[in-house]
Amino acid sequence: MPFFQRFCLSLLVLCCVSACTTTPATSSSQPPAPATAPERLDSALNALQEMRAADRNAQALVWAEEYLTAERVQDADVLLENIDVRRLQGDQRLEWILLSARVRLTRQDADGALALLDDETLQAERLANEAPLALQNRYLLLRSDALALQGDLSGSLRGRVAMDAQLERDAQHYNRQMIWALLMHLPRNELEILVSDSQEDLRGWAELAQLYRDPMADLDSQVAALEDWERQWFSHPAALDKPQMVQALQQAVRERPRRVAVLLPFNGPLADAAQAIRDGMLTAYYSALEQGHPVPELRFIDSQHEDVATLYNQALVEGADFIIGPLERDKAEQLAEVAQLPVTTLTLNYTDQPPLAEQLYQFGLAPEDEARQVARQAYEEGARLAGVLYPRTDWGQRVAGAFITEWQRLGGVISTEATYDDNASETVKGMLSLGQSEARARSLRRYAPSSLEFEPRRRQDLDFLFMAANPAQGRQLKPALNFHYAGNLPVYSISNIYSGQPEPDRDNDLNGIRFVDLPWLLDRDSTLHAAAAQAWPQGHGRYERLFAMGVDAYRLQARLALLRSAPGSSMPGATGALSLTDDNRVERRLDWAHFRRGTPQRLPVVQQQRALPRQGN
Repeated sequence: MPFFQRFCLSLLVLCCVSACTTTPATSSSQPPAPATAPERLDSALNALQEMRAADRNAQALVWAEEYLTAERVQDADVLLENIDVRRLQGDQRLEWILLSARVRLTRQDADGALALLDDETLQAERLANEAPLALQNRYLLLRSDALALQGDLSGSLRGRVAMDAQLERDAQHYNRQMIWALLMHLPRNELEILVSDSQEDLRGWAELAQLYRDPMADLDSQVAALEDWERQWFSHPAALDKPQMVQALQQAVRERPRRVAVLLPFNGPLADAAQAIRDGMLTAYYSALEQGHPVPELRFIDSQHEDVATLYNQALVEGADFIIGPLERDKAEQLAEVAQLPVTTLTLNYTDQPPLAEQLYQFGLAPEDEARQVARQAYEEGARLAGVLYPRTDWGQRVAGAFITEWQRLGGVISTEATYDDNASETVKGMLSLGQSEARARSLRRYAPSSLEFEPRRRQDLDFLFMAANPAQGRQLKPALNFHYAGNLPVYSISNIYSGQPEPDRDNDLNGIRFVDLPWLLDRDSTLHAAAAQAWPQGHGRYERLFAMGVDAYRLQARLALLRSAPGSSMPGATGALSLTDDNRVERRLDWAHFRRGTPQRLPVVQQQRALPRQGN
C-alpha cells in the first residue's frame, strides 16, 4: 500500500488518540440525551430536534466525534452540517472546525481541511491559540496531517517536531511515529537540507534518518553511526522513544547468521549473471571485513548440475544457517513448493505463487515492480489519463500489463496504448491520433480557400506517457514524440531506459524522460563504489544491476530479521529501498532520475500534487 494511503488510514488513529469531546449541558426540565450516539442517524437527528439550541449544538458535536471514531464519516458530516457554526463561540466553534477538518481528511481532501483550519472568517488560528492545551494540540496535529497529505512533508515535519514536547504521552508516541514515517519518505535532497539548516530536535531527527537511509552503508557501519548519534543526542526524543526500525537495526546485529551458503549457476547460460551477483556479494563482504566488522563464513556452491534438493542438503551438511539462492527460476519454483524449511532462505528470483514455507523469502530485479512504482508515483502527482507504449515482445507485455493493472487499480484511466517494433515513427503518429486531425484538415479544404493553413495537433486526453523501452528503442521513440508535436508530453519509464553508463552524446535523444533506477547507478561516489572499481576496473557492463543485487543479497542475510520484526520498515540498499510484502517478497522502491543533456540526474519526487496540466496547444 503506498505511503499516503497508509497515512490516511493512520489519521483515524490520531483522531482516537488525541480527540477530546465536549460535554453538553442539559436542562433538568428535559429528558437526558442518550449516553452514546444513537445507532441510526435519523434517531440522532430527531433527538437533537427535541433539545434546546445550546444543548443541541454541544450534543451534536459529541455524537459527530463518536461517529467519526466509528468510521461513520457521512453520518458525522450530516450532524456537523446541521450546526450553524456562526452561532458557536470559543471552544465549541473550534471543536466544530476540528471535526469538520477530520471529515475532510478521512476523504483525503487536504485542501478542504487546510481551508477550514486557516479560515480567517472562522478565526480558527486565534481560537486555537486561546484554547486549552489539548485543543491547541489537536489543531496543530490536524494541520500537520493535512500538510503531509497535501505533499508538504517538510512543513508537516517542522510542525510535528515543534509541538512534540507539549503533547500527552500517547499522542506524543503517535506523533514520533509519524515524524519517522515522514522522514523515511522525504526526498533525499530535502533531508540533506534539514540536516544542514535545522536546529535542535529537528536536526537530530534528520541526522538519525540520514544515517539510517544511507544506501551504501553496511549493517555494522550504521550501528556504529547510531552509537555516535546516541552519544551526541542522548536526551533527544528519538533516543528516549526510539523508532521501531532503529531498534530492529540493533537487534539484527545480534541475530545475524554465522554461515551463509550461496547457490549460483557458475556454468551454463546464467553464468555471467551469477558471476556479477557473486562479485557484488564479495565486494560487500570484503568492504565489511576491511572495516573490522564481523562477517559470516561465506560458501559458494555451483547450482548448475544438481537438483535443488541435493543442493539444499549439501548446504545444510556444510553447516549453513542461512541460504541465498537459487537464481534459476525453475529451482526457485521447486523450493517454493516445500512446506517447511530448516533455515531462512532467500531465493534470487520470484515465483508465480507465494512460497509455502514461512522461512522462504524472494528477491529479484523484477521490471514489473518498477512499472507499478511508476504508476503509483504518477497517480500521487495528480495524473489520471495515461498512454502506454511498449515493445511487441513478452517482456513488453509483462511490463505494460503490470503498469496498466496498477494504474487502473488506483483509479487511473488508460487513454490509449500501442505496441511498436521497427517503425517507431508511424506507431507514435497513430497513437497520438495525428492522422485524424490531418484528415479533418483535408476535408475542410474542400470548403475553404486554398490558403487555409493546417497545424497538426496531438490528442489532448493524455496527462503523461508510460514508455517501456531500452536505450536504443528510446532513442527512436522520444525524437518521434518530439517530431509529432508531443515534445512537452511527460514521459515516464523504468530502469531499462538507461544503459547504466553515462553516454551524453548518444542519450541526448532521451532528454526529458523520467525514470526509476538503482541508487547504485545514480550515486557513484561511495567507498563501496571505489572498492568495486579497484577490484573490477572494467565494471560489469550490462550486468551492473546484478552486481548491485549481489551487494544487497549479501546485506539481506543480516537484515531480513530487521524487516521481519518491524512490519512496514525498509532498509536502504544498492538496488533501492527494500521492504517485505505480506507474501515474503523483497520489494524495491527505486530512486527517480531524468535525462538532462544526455546524462541521468537525480530528480526529487513530487508528492500528491494537482493533476498535471494538459500539454499541447
